[in-house]
Amino acid sequence: MIRPSERFDIDWDKVSTEVTALLQDLIRIDTTNPPGNETLAARFIATYLEKDGLRPTLTESAPGRGNVTTRLTGGNEAPLLLLGHTDVVAVEPHMWTQPPFSGALHEGCVWGRGALDMKNMVAAELIVLLLLKRHKVPLDRDILYAATADEEAGKGDHGPGWLLDHHPEQIDAPVILTEGGGHDLSFEGKRFYTCQVGQKGICRLRLTMRGSPGHGSVPHADNAVTLLCAALAPLAVEDLPLHPSAGLRLFLSRLGEGQDSLLAADLLAVLDVDSSDAALSRLPIDDKTRLSLRSLLRNSVSVTRLEAGSKINVIPSEATAWIDGRLAPGQTQESFLQELRVLIGDRVEVDVDQYSPPLEASADAPMFRCIEEVMASVDPGVPVIPSLSTGGTDAKHIVPRRPQTQVYGFMPYRQSPGLEEENLIHGHDERTPVSELLFATRVLFDVVCRYGGVD
Repeated sequence: MIRPSERFDIDWDKVSTEVTALLQDLIRIDTTNPPGNETLAARFIATYLEKDGLRPTLTESAPGRGNVTTRLTGGNEAPLLLLGHTDVVAVEPHMWTQPPFSGALHEGCVWGRGALDMKNMVAAELIVLLLLKRHKVPLDRDILYAATADEEAGKGDHGPGWLLDHHPEQIDAPVILTEGGGHDLSFEGKRFYTCQVGQKGICRLRLTMRGSPGHGSVPHADNAVTLLCAALAPLAVEDLPLHPSAGLRLFLSRLGEGQDSLLAADLLAVLDVDSSDAALSRLPIDDKTRLSLRSLLRNSVSVTRLEAGSKINVIPSEATAWIDGRLAPGQTQESFLQELRVLIGDRVEVDVDQYSPPLEASADAPMFRCIEEVMASVDPGVPVIPSLSTGGTDAKHIVPRRPQTQVYGFMPYRQSPGLEEENLIHGHDERTPVSELLFATRVLFDVVCRYGGVD
């Protein structure tokens, strides 16, 4: 198959220079969230789009919380949305080798907060859109582009969720490409590319135990603090039931293809309640990956905050714990709370503070197959496998409002030996190689062209 990036008269050296400079400029715009200030980035992107004759729409959900969108007109098929967020997490500047908002070009990499999460994809998708327009690529569908606010610290109050509530025409599309996957991984001598198809849901809870107040010098059994501790104790030693999703089953089965039969069997045994823990312990993976797989298999709970009392000599009448609950694909708030009650008992009061359902797109769908076909021509013999995340992306604000939307996380890059870009996300010295930024831009161009009907 001849790649679309080879068919059109594109100078990829010039593209590399342009997308690199664009990422540097975006990093130099400090959009740390909170407070965000994403309007600064939105205005910059809007000006960039206007230079190529595209008509951007800049919409603020609140002062400084800007979203910029545009549309490249194609044919009559359903549109595709290229989505990215412009806000970034906070930094500790003194811990960085290069200033975190310098966009420095050093040792073949662009350095700075957002270089991997996710101003790199915001830049790559923008250049893809411009290349489609500049080269008059004949598409059978509209391509929407959105660079939005408030992914890192918000509850969807200012980004894609807000847009769907107030200006849905700007980003309403049945298929979305955004962050979350695309990196390669190696497993027992074989390489794979990932495409994120799902993520765990969020169910954050406030647990309140009430008891009898009293003087600290006179202990009694109705102490809210010790009663709460007793209710929480099982969470440290008991797992919730297994709920392996279709995407996770496919991920593990494809990892096992071509492997030793015992290893392939262990990968599938991870999905079985009677053998999961033993099989996980035998897998040749690091502890971080093992913990992530354990979490993806089930609903999970982490106690993150405790509040009780104000004086050392007073037994309080109330104690509170905050729980970060995460739901496996296919599970609901109701099913999660039922499982939790079995462990914590009936006396503790449970209030839901935040809920968004788990998500899972199909790996047997046109976009996923399109990515597989493109990557087969880009890196023959390296398959694409579906992946899931314990964390969340902007998909969690979109799918609850548009349940039929299929969201795929795919920012393709090859991890550099010794650099391990995955570990730099939200960390110190975040950076992305210039070569991989171009690789991603070119692959995404091919994916969008092929999905848009260009053979």
